[in-house]
Amino acid sequence: MMKSIALSVLLVVLLGFVGVQYYITSVPGLEAPITVGEVRQVESEKSLVVILVDSEGQRFTVGLRGDTAKPEEAALFYIRNPDVVPYVFWPSFRSNDEKRVLELLEDVIESGAPEDPAVRSIYGVLKERN
Repeated sequence: MMKSIALSVLLVVLLGFVGVQYYITSVPGLEAPITVGEVRQVESEKSLVVILVDSEGQRFTVGLRGDTAKPEEAALFYIRNPDVVPYVFWPSFRSNDEKRVLELLEDVIESGAPEDPAVRSIYGVLKERN
C-alpha cells in the first residue's frame, strides 16, 4: 500500500514537471493587437531582443544571438513569461518551436501594426532558414 502511494505521488510530481516544462518552452498565443514593447540591440554580443506585448498585457521576449547576416549562425531564443518563470529557451535549429515563432512574427508583420525593423530582421533570419 505504501509503495502504491509513493509511486502515485512520484507520478503526479513528474507530470507537474512536464507541465511546467511545456508551459515555459511553448510559444504563447498572443491576442491581437500585438505591439512591440521594447527593442534592445547589443553590438558587443551581437544580439537583438524584441519584447512583444499583446492586448491583455502579456509579454513575450524573442531574440537572436549571433550574426544576423548569416542565418545559419544566429541562434533564436525566447522567454515566454519572464515575470513568472525567467527561463530562456533556445529552440533547436529549424525546430517546430522556431516555426511557431516565425508564424507569430508573421502575424505581427501582417497585422498592419507599425512595423519595427527589429521584428523584420528576426523574421527575415527565421524565414531564410525555414
